[in-house]
Amino acid sequence: MRLMDRVTEFLRGSREDAADAEGDPAELELQAATAVLLLEAAYGDSTYEWSEHRVILRGLEREFGLGRKQTLEVLGKAQEIRPPAVRLTDVTDVIRDRYDAAQKRRLLDLVWKVIEADGRVEPWEEAFAEHVARVLEVSPEEARRPDVPR
Repeated sequence: MRLMDRVTEFLRGSREDAADAEGDPAELELQAATAVLLLEAAYGDSTYEWSEHRVILRGLEREFGLGRKQTLEVLGKAQEIRPPAVRLTDVTDVIRDRYDAAQKRRLLDLVWKVIEADGRVEPWEEAFAEHVARVLEVSPEEARRPDVPR
């Protein structure tokens, strides 16, 4: 089952506005894919901290213009479908194919903010962000580097 099908299945019942004018759940799919990616960044050091949660909430609200209730709903459902329920490749494929270059850079910046939110950058987290940059076809020069000491 494709990521879009899983996301639609999870959210269709609780969000009647899940479809756009053409009936496609495009926005919903991007919101869920973005939320899953940010959650993976937050869980990279095996601890999901309040500071990371706050960065994710604000980032999703700002990126998609969602209210707090909608953001919490998307984030809750993303928790349900994050790997191993879906493959990370499915998530990054959706983002790579549907975001333009500026959106990809903003997302990478948000990934780094989530990683840095706890005040430290673990080697796995840095490798994760670099992998995401490669998969999203963002050049190393454009990918934001962490400012937090290791």
